[in-house]
Amino acid sequence: MSDAAMIELRNVSRQFGDITAVDKLSLRIEKGEICVFIGTSGCGKSTTLRLLNKLIDCSSGEIWVDGEDVASLDSKLLRRRMGYAIQSTGLFPHWTVERNIGVVPRLLGWPADRIDARVRELLELLSLPYATFVHKFPSQLSGGQAQRVGVARALAADPDILLMDEPFGALDPITREALQNELLRIQSHIHKTIVFVTHDIDEALRLATRIVVMDKGRIVQHDTPENLLNNPVNSFVEDLLGQGERGLKRASLERVEDFMLPLGAAGLPSLSIEAGSSLRQALSLMLWQRADLLCVRDQAQVPLGILPISALLQSKSS
Repeated sequence: MSDAAMIELRNVSRQFGDITAVDKLSLRIEKGEICVFIGTSGCGKSTTLRLLNKLIDCSSGEIWVDGEDVASLDSKLLRRRMGYAIQSTGLFPHWTVERNIGVVPRLLGWPADRIDARVRELLELLSLPYATFVHKFPSQLSGGQAQRVGVARALAADPDILLMDEPFGALDPITREALQNELLRIQSHIHKTIVFVTHDIDEALRLATRIVVMDKGRIVQHDTPENLLNNPVNSFVEDLLGQGERGLKRASLERVEDFMLPLGAAGLPSLSIEAGSSLRQALSLMLWQRADLLCVRDQAQVPLGILPISALLQSKSS
């Protein structure tokens, strides 16, 4: 880990009149992390995100980005160095997908052929075939497709930092899960520093490298998903996690392949699950099918091992 974080907040506060929205926040976000802010409505998480790209200014304290004090940087130039994706997508309704994605590269003076190549690259990366979507308007897109275009626009100028303010919050559960998977897949290729705001603890646990729990403008706990589940610092964090569901939430972070046992001489169980599935998915399948043993297979359906229900109790994180 280098001495300089990609993002560092030093005793940052923001007041709106007599209301303190962010209260003496200090935080390091390292390069390549997905840092997820979560808390109840009004806790200061979205305000903190807007402080990072100077949509609003700090009342006090300092924010440093990649070794530079943002107070010394031009606001417009800073924002062009950061992607920004929001819940409502913010797409210009009278512009095509191609023009929406290319807006920041055009502002930066990129040549037309470079912009076209970048639009092609991002549409394919986000599973939106170029020929099908490039000339469509936002009104012709589904909610999930529009969010993908919003993410593509945020990534268009290849920023080091991507800010995401509840980008999947208005979507149905199936589309939301698909886009969470898409974001994790993309991150495995591009390795950006992502700051993500959500009110959904399952989304936070699924996406985050580290989670920042906020309450009343302050950080309550900053930790990995595993440590947050295993060692919540107080009752507020316990309640946020759902005291009665912490075991299931931890099971959603653990992979079947880490708990499976070797294949035996006996025949294979009739029920199967992929090795990359979560223990929570395995438990759900066992309960639904009233089974206590699963065959673990790879994506090509080749048997790799077995998963007895007793293996689910042997947590590697405790």
